[in-house]
Amino acid sequence: MPDEIFEPEEIVLAGRVLSALVRDGSEEAQASSEHLTMVMDQLVRLREVVTTYTSVIKPHKVAGRKRDVRTLVEAICRSNPYNIEAIIPTRAVVGRAYLVAKFNFLRLLGRVVRHHLDPGQGRDELAAEIDRFVRQAVATIIAEDILISIAGDERLEIDLRRKATFVLADLWEHRTARPVREFFPVLISVWEAKSRFTISYGTLAGTSEMLELMREGCDPAAIDYFTSEHLSEEEQHALTELVFNATYEELEKMRRFMSENGRQVLGPDDVARLFGVPLSRLHRTIATPKDMFFTFRERQVNAYHRLVHDLPGPKKTAEEYLMIYLLTNSDIDVPPIDLTCPEDD
Repeated sequence: MPDEIFEPEEIVLAGRVLSALVRDGSEEAQASSEHLTMVMDQLVRLREVVTTYTSVIKPHKVAGRKRDVRTLVEAICRSNPYNIEAIIPTRAVVGRAYLVAKFNFLRLLGRVVRHHLDPGQGRDELAAEIDRFVRQAVATIIAEDILISIAGDERLEIDLRRKATFVLADLWEHRTARPVREFFPVLISVWEAKSRFTISYGTLAGTSEMLELMREGCDPAAIDYFTSEHLSEEEQHALTELVFNATYEELEKMRRFMSENGRQVLGPDDVARLFGVPLSRLHRTIATPKDMFFTFRERQVNAYHRLVHDLPGPKKTAEEYLMIYLLTNSDIDVPPIDLTCPEDD
């Protein structure tokens, strides 16, 4: 039942890989083919587990309590960053495991292509197509984390948190049935555009990098936000972190170096020497899932550290600020909720 776990393009890609392994005819290729088929069967079973769990949006009653999307929104909006994991429905938790499993399968598919196919067999083109789906899966995992952060942030407006929870409910309910790109197209477009250019540093103003985002097809909604004259200082710093794949502290260190040494611009070699790392450690591109996860998590962890310790710099990532902007300007209609009498769940 691969049509139930893969998008049409993914089915075509998997079919092309399996056909190439058959043509190879070697024992190693046969073993890889059998392993891929086994993992696909496991994904089918995992999907069945997800879909058999109770819906997070359809009304039902348990132990005298009514459960529906309204009660889910109420519960999530009463949470905070320290207890929200205890409130997330089981269907959502298992569904995330399914998404990660599918992400790992796509990575495996890419490794098989790079190992077994020769350049003349369309290896690079096929691998690039697979990588695109891998990046979409990564962006969806990251977006879910961002929405959970917004939903559990007691400092944000309740209407915004309700919208975030409503989007989460849609994701948790339908993630096995809809393409991941349908959930967060704007965020995915940012990461896709970033994967297609290499950072040059220069004056650290980020102008050329922003132009590259526009040139490489970043969604107009994201560009409208990133270029808005109403961005706060923290939002501007977060955006600079995003375009340079660097933390606020790292960027400040670069600026101090430029000021102390009378430099107007920095090149990649300068930055590598400044931090005492090889060029490959600079994350000048995010072409791989590892780069995507690392550059986002590094900024996310540092932002939370600044928040807790009241340090200078952005307290959220640019992606979270963007998501807040999109939710604020969305027409998502969430029913009013009652937060006056919390219940033990």
